[in-house]
Amino acid sequence: MEFTPGERAVLNQIRVLYASSPRIDQQMKALTMQWAPTHHESYRKAYDALIEKRLINDAGTQIFRITEAGLRAIGVTVPRPQPVVPRVSAARLAPQTALPATPRRRAGLLSRTLGLLRGRA
Repeated sequence: MEFTPGERAVLNQIRVLYASSPRIDQQMKALTMQWAPTHHESYRKAYDALIEKRLINDAGTQIFRITEAGLRAIGVTVPRPQPVVPRVSAARLAPQTALPATPRRRAGLLSRTLGLLRGRA
């Protein structure tokens, strides 16, 4: 896509804003504060041209939104949403089986004898 020097300048200013606050919604005031008063009209025309090229959305409020095409134009890779895969619990994967009982260690001869004397079987 071909850009005029004014459009490139505004895109660079948007890139700086995005680098300081990586959100697609940015404040219009933060952008226009970067514009020199003598070049304000040319920057405004470049901003309108970027809206026409659908690189940014302006709803007439104090906030503008950078579109996916706009993010690509300023050199930001757009992450693709990953499909949501429901997690399957481990209980559903394998049926619960009782663990085999570990054999009790047989007590020594002296312990068994004392246990018999005390009345333990």
